[in-house]
Amino acid sequence: MKVPPTPPNKTVVRNSRTRLGAVKSKAQSNLSVVSNAPITASSSQTPLPPSPHSLRTQPSSIKQYFTPHMIHLWLKNLESIVHLNEAWNKKLNEDFTSWYWILHREKIKNSHQSLPITKEEYSLIASYIKTFPCSTSVIQAISAIIFRPPQVVKEIYDRITLGKKEPEEDTQWLGTIYKPFISKTLARHYEELLNIEKNLIQFDYSLALLWDKNVSPPQAYQPYRVYNNIDDEVIPYLKYTLENLINWKVKSPDVEFNYGCDCEDNCQDKKCSCAADNEDGYPMKNGRLIRSDIGPIYECNSNCKCNETCPFRVIQNSVRNNSNFEIFKTPNKGWGVRTLVTIKEGSFVMEHVGEILESRTAKLREVCYDKLDMLTYFDFDFGFDESKRSNVLCADSNYWCNISRFLNHSCNPNLITIPFFVEYKDIRFQRVAFFAQRNIPASTELTFDYKIKSDDFECLCGSSLCRYNKGPSKTNYKKSKRSKMEID
Repeated sequence: MKVPPTPPNKTVVRNSRTRLGAVKSKAQSNLSVVSNAPITASSSQTPLPPSPHSLRTQPSSIKQYFTPHMIHLWLKNLESIVHLNEAWNKKLNEDFTSWYWILHREKIKNSHQSLPITKEEYSLIASYIKTFPCSTSVIQAISAIIFRPPQVVKEIYDRITLGKKEPEEDTQWLGTIYKPFISKTLARHYEELLNIEKNLIQFDYSLALLWDKNVSPPQAYQPYRVYNNIDDEVIPYLKYTLENLINWKVKSPDVEFNYGCDCEDNCQDKKCSCAADNEDGYPMKNGRLIRSDIGPIYECNSNCKCNETCPFRVIQNSVRNNSNFEIFKTPNKGWGVRTLVTIKEGSFVMEHVGEILESRTAKLREVCYDKLDMLTYFDFDFGFDESKRSNVLCADSNYWCNISRFLNHSCNPNLITIPFFVEYKDIRFQRVAFFAQRNIPASTELTFDYKIKSDDFECLCGSSLCRYNKGPSKTNYKKSKRSKMEID
């Protein structure tokens, strides 16, 4: 497993210039965009609604205003807020995803004229002063909500904190430093003190896409074939990876579970300790699964004395050939995955990968994902009883992912999920493999059973074995409905 290169708010530059270092997950690369735009806002010729409550017309879908990359940056900043609790997290996400502030941001992005700070923006910032301790991350979160540079938000924040009344609607004030009525001694040094403070403040400009319209989103890279003859939707910008990435808040694997075999004959005598970890022995033969009613699969690893040709390294040695699969648009289930080659029963097909999260981080992200009806988590809960659910890790494949992100559900699937272990045998760090449970012809959609226990899940798998559709009234399949997918 890889570990993301830096925790939130570690890549910073001084606020004397604007620089975007687009964080590249999995395969780290940087995109730098320098913005020379002044710290000003913009205005559309159509005025903003006077208040959130006066909004009458709303677009049909909220999701069109949010991309996985945008949400990744937003969550990265939220998770850097010290002592972020459920109430704060809820307020931040409610404001960020509200129709009023969505349309406010769109007007600023699409406008060409400068715009004074509105009373609504002023009130929003004031509401955070009352409930949130001031921090760089909080300022950046407000910047993302109202689409203003963090320097501007900080100056407004200071104005309100020092007791300055809000600006008049017809002024062109934007971030003007206010000198309060304080002692003459302090007033003489006010500018100097403020400049020192500004030099100490460091904003994370890898997040600049959230508040600077001069920063363009990165160009999408697509390692898989994509086919869409249904509509004009395109695959969003995603970070593709071949292996899981561990979130910086996840406790490292227990070293006592990192061990290997002592086989001197490259595991040929069938007495390998790694193979013995498997229930009833290693369940693979000639590169294929010979039984499916098994527990997790344990393979040899870098701690073992055997080499890469060991017979107990089938999954890790399987070729990940992107050209064997295609992402395609289905008529009624969104995106799906199909195989372009024939797959034999028992063959390893792919691994499910994403960002590995601990339960608290997953719960905080869930608030945002629920509001946007975005992708679900994959719980690594095999072998855990209910009393230890808090120790379960999960994979978030909303942004960091591979092609398995697009696999659809079926009540009669052609894939099964089986947990497996290679480097780490700590039960928390189980990995998930997809195997073919029957012969799969080329051009067939690949599916697995989500095993969702929710009355809200609506299925269009079309199988005669469908467990969810009990009558004709359920006609919609919501692939992205928040849920927990389980391992077989």
